[in-house]
Amino acid sequence: MIAKWVGRFPVFWIWLAVCTVLVLVSWGQIQTGIGWGPDDQLRQVQLRDWLAGQSWFDTTQYRIGEPDSQPMHWPRWNEVPLALVILLLSPVLGTGTGETVAMTAVPLIALGLAIWLVAKISSQLFDRPVALLAAALTATAVPVVMQLRPMRIDHHGWQIVMALLVLWTMFWPDRRRGGIAMGAALALWLSISLEGLPLSVAFVALLAWRWVISLDEGKRLFWTLLSFLVTSGGLFLASQGFISTIVNYCDAVSPGHLVACLAGGAIVLPAIHLAPQAVAARVIALGLAGAAALGVFYLSAPQCTTGAFSSLDPLVRDYWLVSVREGLPIWVQPWKTSMTLLGGAILVGLLSLVYIALRRRREFDQEKLILLAYAFLWALAVSLLVQRASAVAAAYALPFMAWAVHQAFVAARKVRSPLVRILATASVVFLIMPGPLAISVINSFGNEPASDGAEASGTTPLCDSAESLARLSILPRSNIVAPFDFGPEILLLTDHNVLATSHHRNSSAMSDQIRLFISTPAEARTILESRSIGYIVTCPDEDELQIYRERNPESFVADLLSDKSPDWLHPVHIRDSQLQVWRIVRKELRNDP
Repeated sequence: MIAKWVGRFPVFWIWLAVCTVLVLVSWGQIQTGIGWGPDDQLRQVQLRDWLAGQSWFDTTQYRIGEPDSQPMHWPRWNEVPLALVILLLSPVLGTGTGETVAMTAVPLIALGLAIWLVAKISSQLFDRPVALLAAALTATAVPVVMQLRPMRIDHHGWQIVMALLVLWTMFWPDRRRGGIAMGAALALWLSISLEGLPLSVAFVALLAWRWVISLDEGKRLFWTLLSFLVTSGGLFLASQGFISTIVNYCDAVSPGHLVACLAGGAIVLPAIHLAPQAVAARVIALGLAGAAALGVFYLSAPQCTTGAFSSLDPLVRDYWLVSVREGLPIWVQPWKTSMTLLGGAILVGLLSLVYIALRRRREFDQEKLILLAYAFLWALAVSLLVQRASAVAAAYALPFMAWAVHQAFVAARKVRSPLVRILATASVVFLIMPGPLAISVINSFGNEPASDGAEASGTTPLCDSAESLARLSILPRSNIVAPFDFGPEILLLTDHNVLATSHHRNSSAMSDQIRLFISTPAEARTILESRSIGYIVTCPDEDELQIYRERNPESFVADLLSDKSPDWLHPVHIRDSQLQVWRIVRKELRNDP
């Protein structure tokens, strides 16, 4: 009976096994009830604000950068499944436990969808054993699992799911249904985050090329574009409301983007419907549509033509944005990061694709092979330029990786010598996780110390732990200056406000925080007074502060880190915490001139 159930629902059992392992591995974080990083934690704050009565349309974080707080660039779509689970479980388990269960279950549900989609995509090109193996190997794709593990609730996990869904719809034989589904998936993907724009453009460009060379492909392109336009408009109004129709943000779908898409659609959709027989006519129609879209976008949102961060304060760009590793090219990452992200599914998948293209391509459906290769190579190119995109590239690589692993196992089993067969079979593990295994081997021989974590930085776990930051609650409610990445956790664990977090919409507050640290003590005091800051919180050897001190050795932050704080700062000792806390003494209280 058990074997029958396993045989009927293999993907479900694969998912369940992966979930069990991930829950065990993540148990320490689950027990804290807190997301993994600043984005997860601030999303958690945003979720709590919504459930506490803040408007669905209002994503402003009023406790950041008061009084000029800005709305977050995250719509609430990711919060909907979390809120449903919390509302369902809170009456039984309590709000806190219900929230933790939601933050555990929802990412794992998204992981289940990703595993299922990987299996569906793989089955388009390879046989069932390879498809099931691809589903199982999802658990070994580090960039994917990092974004779909328990307590990881930011937008990256759902982006992976949307990317896989878009690719799967490209294989649907029914062009109308496939186009409608693809357009809706693209719209939701971009509504979740504009980070999906490069790959979305790549998919639409492929459909356009297919229409140019084959008139029959116009049907899929037509329904994709129409579905995208309708769904994008609906999602925008449903998440932003009519008030936002006059605001153009460059980091999220905004009126400028929608109007530009409508301008292009107004030209290309009728052209597809008219079905011009001449290839030149189709090329001209696409060219005119692209020109119209770009022209309208330039006229309606000229500030966005230079990128999503075009309005960012130059100081914030110079000190913060260039240090956000997930947005930087792979070649500037630490070598261990590069090897972990690329030295797994991506590397094996690429080598497998090259081998298939050179030696085995005639064994497969050429159209499907080209489609899967196109998607993977585009995702790989994007991931080389932007590190956080490696998750989608890894997900797209899994079918090719599974084929390579399957072929290696089959070849190993054919070896006659028992000893050689065992060694060959064991060596296949290096195909599954070459990056992490190589790092482990190098570390074991080189005795290299850890490159991250509390021990590497010289700080103790008490300094920036949840327990330590939660102790700030003993202070009177106030505005606090703390390192950017501390901010979300302070908001989550205390009633304090913070000047800034590592989220670019509050660029003015981020600029003030950087300026106060890199300026002279007198200038810093002026900023602190203007922002009504009550306390400064730092942590020894915090990377952000070290960057400020290295570039400005005579600055306010250099004095703080050297225990040369001015007399208008009073140190505050918090028991069982390594945080350094100072209370700002107001000028009027000191009778200063």
